[in-house]
Amino acid sequence: HWLKMIVIIIPAKGESSRLPNKNMTILNKRPMIDYTLEQALASKKANDVYISTDSDEIEEYCKKRGFKIIRRDSSLGSETPLVDVYHHSLKQINNTDISIIVGLQPDHPDRNMSVDEVISFFEKQGDQNDLLYSVDKNGEKNGAHFVMSKRYILSRTCVKKVKVVDDCTNVHNEKDLKIAAKRLKVQAGAIE
Repeated sequence: HWLKMIVIIIPAKGESSRLPNKNMTILNKRPMIDYTLEQALASKKANDVYISTDSDEIEEYCKKRGFKIIRRDSSLGSETPLVDVYHHSLKQINNTDISIIVGLQPDHPDRNMSVDEVISFFEKQGDQNDLLYSVDKNGEKNGAHFVMSKRYILSRTCVKKVKVVDDCTNVHNEKDLKIAAKRLKVQAGAIE
C-alpha cells in the first residue's frame, strides 16, 4: 500500500523589518517560534519537520530541540515569495516520496486549527487539490497554514485551491505580540 509522505516546513528567517529577530521574540516567556514548533510536533500525519532558516540563533535553538535544519540560500532574501523557500527546501530534502508539503509560518503562534485538521481538510478535496491556504475571518490570506502538493511547488501550476478560516494573529509588531499573548492564554484556559 502506497502512503503519502507529508513534511512540514517552517520558514523562519532571522530578521524582520518591523520587529527585530521576530521569530525569537519572547511571547509569554518563550520564543514565539516555540508555539509553531509544538503545533508541528503535535501532528500525527506529518512524517517529518524541517526548519528553513538563515539565522544561526534559530538554527541552534531548533537543533537543540531535535529539528532538522535547512540553511536558507542567501539568494532567498526577505522579499522572496514563500513558494521559492518551499521549493528550495524540497530540493534540499531530496526525497521523491514526498507528496504533500505543509508550510507553517512562525509568526502565527495562536493558530486555532491543528495541523492535522488542516491536512485532513486538504486530503478530502481530492487529488486535484494543489493548494490550501488559511484566511482570517475577513477573508484576508494569512500565513498560518499552507498545504501544497509537490506538483504545485515544482511546477507553480495550481489546478485547484481551497481556503480555510483560521482567525489567528499575524504578528508584525509589539501590538500584535500583546494580542497573541492574550489569545494564547485564553486558548490555554488560563483566562476566560
